[in-house]
Amino acid sequence: MAEESRWKEAELRRDDIKKLLENTKKLAEMYSDLLAVKRTGWENVLKSKIKREEKEKQNG
Repeated sequence: MAEESRWKEAELRRDDIKKLLENTKKLAEMYSDLLAVKRTGWENVLKSKIKREEKEKQNG
């Protein structure tokens, strides 16, 4: 019993998990932004391809 009284309960802090979650959230936001940029780029490519095909049909 004497040994048990020496140990005190400590407050549980999981700052490492909080930091990991914050970094994961930042990474997910950055990836989402990247996908939005790539989506816009592909939409522009497809629009120009459609316009080019329509011009070829008119000139054809």
